[in-house]
Amino acid sequence: MKVVSAECGTELTVEDNDPTRKLIRQVLGAISEWEKSVIVQKLRVARSRIRKAEGRCEGRKPYGATEEEKGVIDKMRQWREAMTIAQVAERLNAEGIRPRTNRPQASWHPTTVQRILAR
Repeated sequence: MKVVSAECGTELTVEDNDPTRKLIRQVLGAISEWEKSVIVQKLRVARSRIRKAEGRCEGRKPYGATEEEKGVIDKMRQWREAMTIAQVAERLNAEGIRPRTNRPQASWHPTTVQRILAR
């Protein structure tokens, strides 16, 4: 941001020992700090409102947020009745059902399956 004096046309935000320029920089800094505080406060209130209405608003959605993922969880629960957690993970991998990740070679791990089923 540039502030130029209308009286003499000099830039007031350039750092030097001029008291007027220093005052302008300090006022601009205080306004920026105030503006940030207002934004943080608005975001805090909005997150609180969403948490009360929906229970969650931050971070990655838990596995099972989509219909496809819900179907995978149903399969996990069904298989879990007859298999161990490790066998469920192996079957998911064998059937080509990929976990939600950006890595192309990702596979299911028993701990991941256990955490999903524990929810």
